[in-house]
Amino acid sequence: MKIPFYARYRTDQDQDVLLSCLEGSLATDGPFSQEVLSRLSHIFPESFPVLTSSCSQALEMALTLCGLKPGEEVLLPSYNFPSAANAVLRSGGIPVLCDIDPHTQNISPLDAARRITSKTRVLIPVHYAGISCDMKALFELARESGLKIVEDAAQAIGSSYKGYPLGTLGEFGCVSFHHTKNIGCGEGGLLLCRSENAYRDARCYRVHGTNRDAFIRGECDRYTWVLPGSSTAVSELCAALLSAQLLYIEQITRIRLKRLHDYEAALNPLEKAGYVRLMAIPDYAWPNGHIFYLRFASEALRQHVQELLAANGIDARTHYVPLHLSPMGRKLGYKPEDCPESTACFQTLLRLPIHTELAGRQVSQIAEIITKGCISS
Repeated sequence: MKIPFYARYRTDQDQDVLLSCLEGSLATDGPFSQEVLSRLSHIFPESFPVLTSSCSQALEMALTLCGLKPGEEVLLPSYNFPSAANAVLRSGGIPVLCDIDPHTQNISPLDAARRITSKTRVLIPVHYAGISCDMKALFELARESGLKIVEDAAQAIGSSYKGYPLGTLGEFGCVSFHHTKNIGCGEGGLLLCRSENAYRDARCYRVHGTNRDAFIRGECDRYTWVLPGSSTAVSELCAALLSAQLLYIEQITRIRLKRLHDYEAALNPLEKAGYVRLMAIPDYAWPNGHIFYLRFASEALRQHVQELLAANGIDARTHYVPLHLSPMGRKLGYKPEDCPESTACFQTLLRLPIHTELAGRQVSQIAEIITKGCISS
């Protein structure tokens, strides 16, 4: 038996759209990019979408557009990929690492609240595993302290909070189309803007800070530099592949959610016995099946089960090294004891394979091995 951790969804149109793109123009903002933006406008209504070369670039754009100044602080979870922290540093800001809720692995509103200072300007909630953060609590915190919210919805396309698509709730939202995500084009991302003014600035930022869009619309006879920017537009080839993937977003999400519910049913007895804790899905959250994980009762048990799965050809993986434990985190002055829940998650969380190539019977086989591993430990 061999079950991979990742398996990319392949559509019947993948090769056709790529060949069509190669036979046409590779210029930025070509027909495939326009087609993708049209579809994304339906997925994320009442937001203004801007395609980017990565979610990391979208985060950097969002903080620039927030007007973050050198020395100002940004709250984000320690249990996290470095992208958001890097975006803060690149803007001259200070990343303030917060602990997580042990049930959802999302940022703890209580811990975030106690880290707010007079210099805090932005809050970046990460919707881990495509499960929404407690946005009600975070909105209250942002309102009380005058903070802007930039949603890191990298894993969350197809997920929602009380029916609202994740990424559309804050001033900005950032989504990933990396090849490991539910919808992928190799490398790609999306910046969602809540205001039209921010959207106009984002459209300039992405093409070196120029008013190229106005020039293309015939509003000026040449374009020029109007604000700080960079080159963050997605390539037309990536947009072509993304256009094919987006046709199947509902099918992809449906299959992945079926596997998620299969895992829940098969592993529920282990939770009742106290060996593991299943990933929590609060009532306000609608998931997308991007990740399925377990929190084990101890690090030793997690390691034992992971090794047993590997011996049976099943690729199960841990996840982030918390940022406060990283070499960069230490340089920023953090100590191991600063975010205890993030440390415990790092030690005990195990992600199981979940993708469109995974069959229900394979979920049963994985659950059987995990069960044997727990009981024999």
